[in-house]
Amino acid sequence: MARSVSETARILADLYDESFGGDESERYRIGWSELRGIAGVRRLDEDFLRGINDALLENGYLLVTCDNFLVVSCEQNFTGTRRLPQRLVEKYIYEEDDNSEDADDFELEDEDDEEDELI
Repeated sequence: MARSVSETARILADLYDESFGGDESERYRIGWSELRGIAGVRRLDEDFLRGINDALLENGYLLVTCDNFLVVSCEQNFTGTRRLPQRLVEKYIYEEDDNSEDADDFELEDEDDEEDELI
């Protein structure tokens, strides 16, 4: 029988604290097939992975999915990550053209007008 999301997450968190590769309590990489084996499932669907990540987040860990592997890390590992400067964010902020109307907004206006006419 397959393991639950919470059981799988607990094992991944426990593995984080294991000593291997010369490090203890460090992020680690795990293959997709290895995670399937630990979870006891044939396929890791999006809901299962989201559940694992949610359970890990409750304890300060997170699961990062990549194409060929996954990474289990502690949130604290990212606190020292460089922060994107506001000037760069502002450079790429999306700005709508004042003259263009969104098709959905136009439809909503039409629907409202029709309701007013019926009353």
